[in-house]
Amino acid sequence: MKATYYHERGEVRLGEVPEPQLIHDGDAIVRVTLAGICGADLDFTQNGPEMGVQPGMRLGHEFVGVVEAIGKDVRNVKVGDRVVASAMFVDGECHFCSRDIPSACEHGGLFGSPLFAEHGGSDIQGGQSEFVRVPYANGSLFTLPESLRSAETDAKVLPLADNFATGYHGALNSKVKPGETVVVFGDGAVGQSAVMAAGLFDPAQIILVGRHDGRLEFGRQVGATHTVNSKTDDPVEFVKNLTDGYGALSVIDTAGNQASLKQGLEVAQAGAAISVLGFGHLYAPVDAPYSDALFRNLTIHTGIVNVAAYMKTLLPLVESGRIDPSVLFTQTLPLEEVVSGYELMRSRAEGTVKVAVRPS
Repeated sequence: MKATYYHERGEVRLGEVPEPQLIHDGDAIVRVTLAGICGADLDFTQNGPEMGVQPGMRLGHEFVGVVEAIGKDVRNVKVGDRVVASAMFVDGECHFCSRDIPSACEHGGLFGSPLFAEHGGSDIQGGQSEFVRVPYANGSLFTLPESLRSAETDAKVLPLADNFATGYHGALNSKVKPGETVVVFGDGAVGQSAVMAAGLFDPAQIILVGRHDGRLEFGRQVGATHTVNSKTDDPVEFVKNLTDGYGALSVIDTAGNQASLKQGLEVAQAGAAISVLGFGHLYAPVDAPYSDALFRNLTIHTGIVNVAAYMKTLLPLVESGRIDPSVLFTQTLPLEEVVSGYELMRSRAEGTVKVAVRPS
């Protein structure tokens, strides 16, 4: 079968690899019908040696597909079901999963990455491929409702695997309230998702801060009331002017680096909640802002998205039409062009927010 794999720093390839097989009784094999390229995939490949990514590792943690085979202990899905996978495979039963914190699953890991790969068996694979083995299928796969069981609706569901769910995670943890102001740092797919998710909670203003005019305009189309290009304007001054000097009550940081964290603290009013979603701090250290947070009673929430816990909330919102995350996909390419998809994402090409790939 064809699969996307890591070759060397900054370089991915598409090649022929063996089809996956069931290893454990809780496994499933999924035939992938649509997969996403995530900003985290770019981070993993660009920082491959530091992240422990080995040449040949198959990539991708966002995928929708059809169940082709199941182990004897799989009970929540059956062969023929159309499913969306959580970006993290999780057992759904451990101490943390039972408390709706599956990101801390005692047996979990991330598809298409070396993170906790040992928990899933000897062959952890990514979803940017024709088929993928899913460990712990009972906790990791979600059967789609009848109205979303087609190739035409795959793109509506796929962002729930990670990016949209992550934006929702940010909205929850920044405690967005009706009538208040939200600031989102970062104009990539997670930032756009955070804008859309924040809108579910009826804030008065959603301010998107980014560095690309095209993406900022996209943000307005999906719900931002104001945008700031931080290359030309000061977002702190903009937010303070818009809020009578007080700042925002909710801040969602999808970059997670020193600059975004500093500005996030500066735009937050006393008593605000800041949700840090971005991975920038993994690659460069940031200052711990405890003193600033202490004296202004700020809440700083960090953490990986709990996809499996949110799916029961988000799938009905897609089915009802309340949200349509498919707008995030500005390009859909055949799997054979996945390398071009990575380049579009990496270069932040004009008109590109997120790329999906579809196996033949």
